[in-house]
Amino acid sequence: MKKHPSQELPIRSKVQMAQEVGEVLQCLHRGQRSQVDLLLEDLKSRSIYLGEKIQQDVLVFAEQVQFQYVYDPWHCVTKNIQQAADKLIDDLGFYRSQ
Repeated sequence: MKKHPSQELPIRSKVQMAQEVGEVLQCLHRGQRSQVDLLLEDLKSRSIYLGEKIQQDVLVFAEQVQFQYVYDPWHCVTKNIQQAADKLIDDLGFYRSQ
């Protein structure tokens, strides 16, 4: 049984959110709009129980993805989406190796 985000440990929510960011990018690239929308809604609902910085990062990421979906029929992952995803992942506490 899946726990409500308010009942999860913050680290579990953060791990799930990081995984969902990757899934959003894959679904965007494949043109799976309904799955993208579901994942973005889950990211938003999980972020409510975390800090304001993460909430803002989720909104920026979601906005960039949704804009790209409408703007570009090929649904490419742009530099803006990449930057928004990277910032969210960093603020969740998972640092990219460069």
